Amino acid sequence: MPPFKIMKEPHKGKHIVVTRYVATAGGVSIKIEHNVPSVAGKELQWVQTVSSNAGFSIDCKMETRVDPFGHGDPAVYKVSLPAVPGLCKADDLLPFYWTADDLANGYGPELSDNPTLPAPATGRSWSQFVTALTEVTGRNVLHLVAIAWGFERMANGTVSVAAIRTPSTSEMRNHFQALRRMYPDYNYT
Repeated sequence: MPPFKIMKEPHKGKHIVVTRYVATAGGVSIKIEHNVPSVAGKELQWVQTVSSNAGFSIDCKMETRVDPFGHGDPAVYKVSLPAVPGLCKADDLLPFYWTADDLANGYGPELSDNPTLPAPATGRSWSQFVTALTEVTGRNVLHLVAIAWGFERMANGTVSVAAIRTPSTSEMRNHFQALRRMYPDYNYT
């Protein structure tokens, strides 16, 4: 797949590239890598939001939410967010895909995800993701480049994978709104 390039300095010309994107029995498997160098005093982090008509989006009463956020496995969904009370929980109090423990245990610098949905009784279930590589300085989260991707699962169990593309203005607006709602102590640009 072609790379998605960063368009602004100081990383203009660097990119992210999807190195795996395949349908699975219940969803999709994706891996995204980047060639952005580390800069002293700044941290590279992945930020991902998901919009869906099924699963955690219904249970958490949020069509668009920062990923990961849900319920079930207490090893993942263990922290209540002050800004979003209710059944669903996050993996930590940070808006980033990987936790500090994940990074210390060898996850990153790439992003790997394997989302699934059960087959619906009728019609289709869908999940659409916006994944961004960001540069973080303190509480400031600068989006360098983002992609949109996702899948749908039909009642007969088949999975259709969406094209990977640049997110629309509306998708980025929803992405930023979810980040600001769930993690209001950060500034997102």
